[in-house]
Amino acid sequence: MNDSNESKKYKLVKEPMNLREWRSVSASGELGRVFTCGRPGRATFGRERRQIAESVINSWIAGLPNVDNLQIVSLLGSKRNGFSEFDYYPFRSSKVVGIRSTWQDWLDAHYAGRFVVHEFPTIDAQGMSPDVLVAVRTCVLYLIKKGSPVVVVDSAGAERTARVCTSINYRPF
Repeated sequence: MNDSNESKKYKLVKEPMNLREWRSVSASGELGRVFTCGRPGRATFGRERRQIAESVINSWIAGLPNVDNLQIVSLLGSKRNGFSEFDYYPFRSSKVVGIRSTWQDWLDAHYAGRFVVHEFPTIDAQGMSPDVLVAVRTCVLYLIKKGSPVVVVDSAGAERTARVCTSINYRPF
């Protein structure tokens, strides 16, 4: 497939995949804004294992809520076979030593101070261990109490992200 046909094939795709806002249903009525979505490029290329161009990452960012200082709670880690979910990108996880910039550093270089990344690596299609869920839940609740908008990201923006939101008694808006 040539580049022109490929760009036409993916032109109508909207990043990020499965972007959804969640609201509190608890009696205490937490007021924080929480969103979930899939990783950059997932809406464009599905499950293909390919490098995600900066233009696609920028499209993903443009589709995120337009707020100052968006807190990204990342559940990206690896596939069940060990393939890193960061191998798609020009950046790496802060939890892994390497020569590429971390996701936070990459975002800072391109979007100066608009995002803060909190990483909790998980394994795709395997849920989360109870200790990781508690850590993520604690982080999200802390950010909500500070009044920060939060987006929780996993591979497709569906399973692990929903688990986090339901654990804090939030439901899709």
